[in-house]
Amino acid sequence: MLILLDENLLSRKLKQPFLTKGYDVYNVEDMGWRGFKDREILDLAENYPFDAFITADKNLHYQQNLTGNILRIVILNSRSTRPDSLLPLMEQISEVIVSLSAGILISINDEGLIK
Repeated sequence: MLILLDENLLSRKLKQPFLTKGYDVYNVEDMGWRGFKDREILDLAENYPFDAFITADKNLHYQQNLTGNILRIVILNSRSTRPDSLLPLMEQISEVIVSLSAGILISINDEGLIK
């Protein structure tokens, strides 16, 4: 599985749960896409082709038309974007991401509830 982490998830620590599972994981900085608009990143990610996109941008699904999207999109709905706060969510997502259907958008909150 090929996973892209958004600009708000640049800490190498956040990649580790996916690397441990054997997934390939990059962030937008690794790809040279830092500073690009969300729509550009999503289009580039689909064409690369990444399988999943993870972001802490809680408004992504309101700001972007995701109809016809093929990426698995995970929104981290956390009170803090500090790596230590997000790491438990990343660990939980690393356990289930492969079972998500292509084109799905889910959200996970600080309590670990997935919607």
